[in-house]
Amino acid sequence: MPSSRRPLPTLIRHAAWQAPLAAALVVIAVVVVGWRFDLVGCLYLALVTPELCRVDASEHRLPNALVVPGIGFAGVGVTFGWLATGEVPVDALFATVVVSGFFLLVVVAGGMGMGDAKLAAVLALAGASVSMLVVVGAVVLGFIVAGGAAVFRLAVRGGSGDIAFGPYLLGGFWASIGALPFLG
Repeated sequence: MPSSRRPLPTLIRHAAWQAPLAAALVVIAVVVVGWRFDLVGCLYLALVTPELCRVDASEHRLPNALVVPGIGFAGVGVTFGWLATGEVPVDALFATVVVSGFFLLVVVAGGMGMGDAKLAAVLALAGASVSMLVVVGAVVLGFIVAGGAAVFRLAVRGGSGDIAFGPYLLGGFWASIGALPFLG
């Protein structure tokens, strides 16, 4: 059933766990990053992370309606951060181009879907505005944990090692944000 036509009890049931998780991610982002313009992309991601994880885990797709606006929000944050500081966000742009290019190559090779590539671009732009460690952490942790989950799934269930990659990318992103105070 399309998400816009879900019955009210389903919406309430999802909101019961998604709203507190989104609020916790907002708090983590604000505490770690602080109030600054660059935070806009992270705040948007905090709000949509629970629903993106739920949809990808159950349907193996990342809805454009949730992913694509993230590019705009992260772009606005980076742009206003640039205007406020006067520093051109070369790192954020470079990270976004490199990560997007890498994920597009993986998509062309048949290793994942376009939703994952679009999400990676959003995570790179939002993450690089905070720290390059967030970008590296999101990608590396996402691949390591997802790879482990795929191997486990193959060993336990046999058959396909197909997994929803979005939740792992998002988990790597938020773990990297949370680890920033400990990484310097």
